[in-house]
Amino acid sequence: MYTRTSLKAAILLITLIGTGPATANDNVVGRPAPGPASAEAGPERSRFPIIDNPRDLPPTLKKALGLKDDGTPDPAAAGEAGHPFTTMGASAVDEMTPVDKSPWRATGKILMTFADGNYVCSGSIIGKGIVVTAAHCVHNFGKQAAGFAHSISFEPARHADKRPYGTWRAKEWWIPKAYYDGTDKCAVAGVVCENDIAVVVLEKLDDKFVADVVGKYSFKSDSWGYFDFLGKKSGHITQLGYPQKNYDGARMLRTDSLGYWDDPSNVIIGSAQTGGSSGCPWIMNFGTPSSSYSGPTPNAGDPNQVVATTSWGYNSGKVMVQGASRFARNSIYTTKSNIQSLVDSACAANVGFCN
Repeated sequence: MYTRTSLKAAILLITLIGTGPATANDNVVGRPAPGPASAEAGPERSRFPIIDNPRDLPPTLKKALGLKDDGTPDPAAAGEAGHPFTTMGASAVDEMTPVDKSPWRATGKILMTFADGNYVCSGSIIGKGIVVTAAHCVHNFGKQAAGFAHSISFEPARHADKRPYGTWRAKEWWIPKAYYDGTDKCAVAGVVCENDIAVVVLEKLDDKFVADVVGKYSFKSDSWGYFDFLGKKSGHITQLGYPQKNYDGARMLRTDSLGYWDDPSNVIIGSAQTGGSSGCPWIMNFGTPSSSYSGPTPNAGDPNQVVATTSWGYNSGKVMVQGASRFARNSIYTTKSNIQSLVDSACAANVGFCN
């Protein structure tokens, strides 16, 4: 889910971790092309992993939409049940506030160059110099070395043409080997996958790490809080992203929705966000203590925990939903969670960028 213009040729240097079939907790790293990557200016276009054929939907979502297993309407079902949510602008009208304040500003816009053009996604800071996003934002599923982005940058709290905290260049980016070679478990090839997750290591700017300037979120996997609601493992999700299609792509939007687990190891929410929001954080217990509140501080558990990032969407005209690869152990990552494995790989290769 990116936007693009044409890109002049560049060369990509790739370092691989492991060369055989994908095994548990096996990751791959991509790095910037040598020298500056140049691109011709042009109108932005969006690309977002969308489920067009309803038979490809996860099974619980088919049931919620009143569809049979083959994707056709079930006469015995009510059909196209809505998924409650709100999607609104994160900032005040004609103002940047509160996007430039904590904790919103730990989310930002990601800009990537690929062999065929320029793209945008969203991401969030989870370490001193570490951003989490979707794997499809930095790699074309199953394309191995040829699939990596040529360069990546991150703009925290981007708002219209304002970049209040500058532009941070990426040093390298890590993805699951199963996504790299196309062996990930997916409902459709490259869409609705277990491991559409990536972490990006950012260079310092003015000798500072990005989290030292704007702060960071925590991340949680496997044990993140949930409750059973109507037979589903569920939790409240706040989504912060920079959708491009139907929006300007340069202002943060906020969605609040109930999220529930589904196969293959995904979380599903209701959302009106679109292309450009890929990779944006799905946060549990989002917020900050209020200085104007005189009573006891509300107990929100562990605040600002990223538990997934936007991966795909489905829009029937009546139902708008998005899905994300859940931060968890799964059929590929059996010994530790996908997000923990990626962070551990990035941190081991970049000492001092995480703590």
